[in-house]
Amino acid sequence: MRDPLSDYREKRDFRATPEPAPQPVRARDSRVFVIHRHEARNLHYDLRLEHEGVLRSWAVPKGFSYDPADKRLAVRTEDHPIEYEHFHGRIPKGQYGAGTMTIWDRGHYELVKIPDWEEAIERGEIKLQLYGRRLRGEWHLVRTTQSKNSWLLFKSRDLYSGPSRDSALGIELEQAAAAPLPKDLVPMQCGATRSVFTDPNWLFEMEFAGLRCFAEKAGPRAFFRGVDSAPTALREALALLRCEQAVLDGVLVALDDQARPDREVLARALAAGDGARITYYAFDLLQWEDYDLRGLSLFDRKAALRTLVPESARLFYADHIAGSGPALLAAIAEAGFPGAIGKRGASTYQNGASPDWQRIPIGGHADVHEPAVAPQTARTAPLRVKATNLAKVYWPAEGHTKGDLLAYYQSISEVMLPYLRDRPVHLNRFPDGIDGKSFYQREAKDGTPDWVRTVPIEHDGAPVPHYVIDDLEMLLHAINLGSIDLHPWLSRVGSLDSPDWAVLDLDPKAAPFADVLRIARAAGRLLRGIGLRPLLKTSGKSGLHVFVPLQPGYSYDHARMFTEAVARVLVRELPDIATVERLPDQRDGKVYLDFLQNRRSQTIVPPYSVRPVRGASVSTPLQWDELEDSELSPRQFTIHTVPERTRQVGDLFRKALDDRQDLLPAIAALEEVLRGK
Repeated sequence: MRDPLSDYREKRDFRATPEPAPQPVRARDSRVFVIHRHEARNLHYDLRLEHEGVLRSWAVPKGFSYDPADKRLAVRTEDHPIEYEHFHGRIPKGQYGAGTMTIWDRGHYELVKIPDWEEAIERGEIKLQLYGRRLRGEWHLVRTTQSKNSWLLFKSRDLYSGPSRDSALGIELEQAAAAPLPKDLVPMQCGATRSVFTDPNWLFEMEFAGLRCFAEKAGPRAFFRGVDSAPTALREALALLRCEQAVLDGVLVALDDQARPDREVLARALAAGDGARITYYAFDLLQWEDYDLRGLSLFDRKAALRTLVPESARLFYADHIAGSGPALLAAIAEAGFPGAIGKRGASTYQNGASPDWQRIPIGGHADVHEPAVAPQTARTAPLRVKATNLAKVYWPAEGHTKGDLLAYYQSISEVMLPYLRDRPVHLNRFPDGIDGKSFYQREAKDGTPDWVRTVPIEHDGAPVPHYVIDDLEMLLHAINLGSIDLHPWLSRVGSLDSPDWAVLDLDPKAAPFADVLRIARAAGRLLRGIGLRPLLKTSGKSGLHVFVPLQPGYSYDHARMFTEAVARVLVRELPDIATVERLPDQRDGKVYLDFLQNRRSQTIVPPYSVRPVRGASVSTPLQWDELEDSELSPRQFTIHTVPERTRQVGDLFRKALDDRQDLLPAIAALEEVLRGK
C-alpha cells in the first residue's frame, strides 16, 4: 500500500524546516479538524480533516464565509501527518511553503448525509458538521469538473449562516474555557453606587425594573432559570437564538400604561400567563455552545451577544452607551427610569458584587469636571463646548464643513477615545480648512477653559501644559479649535518614558500603494513568524501603520531598536521597493520604513482620526486579510464610510489596548532571522 505521507516527505527537508517529520501512521477514533492560516507567497487557509491517521488537506485561497451564496475554491493538496494538528511557526525562505503558519481554528467534525468517507470522496461531495471556535455548523465540499483536485467550499443554510463573515461570533475565543456553566450560577451584581461619570473604558446600560434571571437555550429546549411561568411566546423567541446552546443574563420586563417597566405589572402578568406584556432584555452572554465566556471581556461578550439575538418582539439585545454615563442618564431621567449601570468594559464576569459594576441612580451629581448632559444628536455639543462656525467649509472640493467634522468625531467617539485617554496630545489646527494655513500646537495657551485637562511636560527647561483628551467633551473642544487630526504620544501620563506600542510607519510618498501592500504583508508574516500579534491600520493618507502592543517596562530605545531591526529585515527581503533612507530625494521612489516615530514626544495619529487631505479620509483599522484585496485604497475610508464600517466590523484595533506583548522572545527569534537561519 502506498504511503499516504510520501508526497509530504518528498517536498520537505526536515533538517531545515520546523515542520514535524511524520511518525508511523496510526488511526485514531477522533475526527479532528484544524485550519492553518498560511502566509506563503499568497495568503490562504489550509483546511485539514483527520481520517485514517492522517490530515486530508485542502488549500482555500479566499478563506471562509458564513454566507451560503459565497462559493470558495478549495484545492486538494498532499496529506499531512497527525502531528501537524499542533504545528505553527515560520517556514524558512527557500523551503516548500515558506512563510508563517498559524493555527486559525481547531475542533472536531462529523460527516453528515454521507457518513462513509470513501463514498463521500468517490461522489465528490463531503458534508461536514464542524465544531470549532470560529467555524460552526454544516459546511459542504463539492468537487468541480475542472480537475480532480478542484473543489468548492460553502456554508449550508442553518442556524449559523448569514452575512459574509469568517467567524461565528466575530470575536476571539482563545481565552474561553471549553466547559459548561454550573447550574448554581451566581449573577454578577453592582459593588457600589456612585455619581454619574465619564470614562471611555466603561459602558453604561439602562437599569430595568424587572426580574433578573438567566435565559438558557439547550438544543430544542428554551427556558428561564428559576421562572416556571415564563410565557410560551417568550420561550419560542429564545429558541430562535442563532446557536444550539447559550446562557444569557438579562431582565424580564413588563410595561405599565405609561410604557415604563413595572415590577408589580410583571408579577401580575407572570401569574396570569399574560405573554403579550412580558419581554426579556439580554445584556450579557455567559455561555456559547460548549464554551464558557465568563473569562472574556464584557466588550467581547456583548459583541458576541449582538450577533446571536434575532429580531423579535419578545427578546431584545440591551444596548449601551460607551464612555459617557451622563449621555444615558439624561435620556433615562426624562423617560422616568430609576438609573443606569456602569460596567468596566474589560471586566470578566464574576460571582456576586463587584466594583466593575456600579449603580448610578437618577439624581446623582456628576463627578468633578464631567458634563452634566452629553449630546444626543450629531450636531449638538455638550454644554461646555460652544461649537462655532459650523457652516465653514473645510474641504472645498467635497463641501465638507466644520459641522460635518464635529458630527463625525461625535459619532466615532465611543471607539476612538480609548486611544487618546491619558496621553499628551498635539493638535493639528486648520482654522480655514485644508487649503488654508495650518499649525501644530502642543501647548495649551492662556485662556484655555479651566475644565480642560492638561499635563505639564518639561520642554527646553520649562514646563509646557499639554492637552489630554479623556472624554467626548474634551474631544469636541479640540476639534472646535480647528483641529482636523490629533497626534497623541505613544506613552501615557505617569509613564511617559515607556511606550504602549512599537510602531512601523510605511510611508510611500511617491511610491505606488501596491508596494506598501506588499511590504505590509511581509511585515505581518515576519512579526507573526517571530511570535507577535501585530495590528494594522491605514495612516489616513497614503501609507499604513503596523503596531505591536508592548508589555509595560520597555523604553522608547527598546521599541526603536526593535522596529529598526524589523525594518532592515524587510529592506533585505524587498530591496527593490523598501528603504530606511531618511532623505526623500534619496529614496529612489521606494517606500520609507520609518522606525524613528518610536521616540519620546513623537506622535502618531490614532485610529479613527480624520486627516487634512482631499476626500476627508480617516486612519482606519484593517484586518490583515484585507491586504489581499488589490482594490484596497486608503481613500475608501472617509468620514462618511468609517462610522458604518465600524458598526459592522467593530473596533478592529481594540487589542492594541490590552494584548500586551513581550518583546524578548521575539527579539531572540528576530536575531535568528537576521543571521539567516
